[in-house]
Amino acid sequence: MRNYRELTDEELLELERLYPVTPNRTLAKQFDISVDGLQDYVAYPRGWKKDRKSVLIGNRGGKSLTEKQEAWIMRHYKNTKNQDIMEKFGIGESTLHRFARKHGLKKTKQFTKKMQAAATAAAYEVCRDYGVYEENSRRQKILAAERKARGERIPGSFMPGQSNKDRLSPKRYRESLEKTRLKRNESIRKDRIRIHFGLPQKTKMRLHYDGYSAIHRKKSIHRHLFRKHGYIVEYGDDTCYYTSETKRHPKMEQNAPKYGLKVEPWEETTF
Repeated sequence: MRNYRELTDEELLELERLYPVTPNRTLAKQFDISVDGLQDYVAYPRGWKKDRKSVLIGNRGGKSLTEKQEAWIMRHYKNTKNQDIMEKFGIGESTLHRFARKHGLKKTKQFTKKMQAAATAAAYEVCRDYGVYEENSRRQKILAAERKARGERIPGSFMPGQSNKDRLSPKRYRESLEKTRLKRNESIRKDRIRIHFGLPQKTKMRLHYDGYSAIHRKKSIHRHLFRKHGYIVEYGDDTCYYTSETKRHPKMEQNAPKYGLKVEPWEETTF
């Protein structure tokens, strides 16, 4: 894709002729420039205006979407670029937006993030090619320092004493609470599984595994400790075996009966 500055005088004359009656995306594709560059840096400074009636007629082209085409759009809209859909069915941006609003179609969060990341990478490449990346970075740092000196909030940052509830919109705040709740519940679920199999917790939460008493939890923990110190402990078995190579721990063996565990030599059970 070219930069709008690379347009020749002949191309600018052709653009001036086509702009009033041709959709911007069609012109952007024809002249290999971005839509924003065409609209904000070529048309607007020169005072070019759209003939909306002609543009709408050109977009519609005397045809409408079939039921099969509408079904395809409803299935693929959430993970497909608008430009690809418009090119596939020969419709304009307004037509696609009206159809999406009518049926409540939205892009998925994953697809939106992917497109935003791609746009950011493309912008970085353009800024780097034109040698303005370092200049823009330096300017933003100066503006951030000035905002901080005036006590203003820097976009994307917290002010002292400010919480998510103050910083986010009500909708985003509810989404943040729901995300935190789901993440915490998942951590609790995984830790309960670890407790059930006698493994140490990864969180500091005091959990109670449903259906198991406190003595069972302590038994599971001590079973894991015996296994960790070289004893032979089968999963689900209450007997901890030691061999001639095991470094025994008298204190642990003494406390084992408190938790329903037995300590026996391995040879006595195998021979």
